[in-house]
Amino acid sequence: MSAAICKRAVRSCLASRLLCCFALACMGPLPAAARTPRWVPFHDPQTGLSFRYPPNLRVRRRDPRTFGLPRVESIVDLIGDTRTNPGTVVLRFLVLRGYLSPGARAKRREELRRGCKTISTLNLGGQKAVVCVSAGSAAIHWSVEILGPRECSILTLLGGADYRQSLPPPHDGEFPLLSIIRTVQFASSSH
Repeated sequence: MSAAICKRAVRSCLASRLLCCFALACMGPLPAAARTPRWVPFHDPQTGLSFRYPPNLRVRRRDPRTFGLPRVESIVDLIGDTRTNPGTVVLRFLVLRGYLSPGARAKRREELRRGCKTISTLNLGGQKAVVCVSAGSAAIHWSVEILGPRECSILTLLGGADYRQSLPPPHDGEFPLLSIIRTVQFASSSH
């Protein structure tokens, strides 16, 4: 093989590698859930709610009666520690009782459209969820509203020194909020 052919082959190989590296860089970083193979699974057999979360977080179930929320069947908090707020609620899952009919889902979507400052959708395993951004007296908040098969609200209670973690829309930061939310599923029911 001549020196000229060798040089062209080396250049072609280097160009292919550079193109491959450039394509991978353009794809952006993998979500935290994809980078972390040993996330902990959670499943609530009562409601069918399941999700995965990093092992540095922990689950705490709450009694909906103590919150005075008669429509809520289950409250699940995902707890994490920050330097300034140990034991903070990173995500709260509020699963409502019963199932929504297609008409009730459409009505709930319309209520969200009117009540939220902005709305967008988020695909959760083939199921569309509504991301509602609302403005309160002191801050802007977001929630993810799953309307089927079970109605479920997901929100964060991060605040204070950790307020940047809670800024809308849901995103990955110190805690991979969006990546956790993307793992949410409800077991199919016979309903």
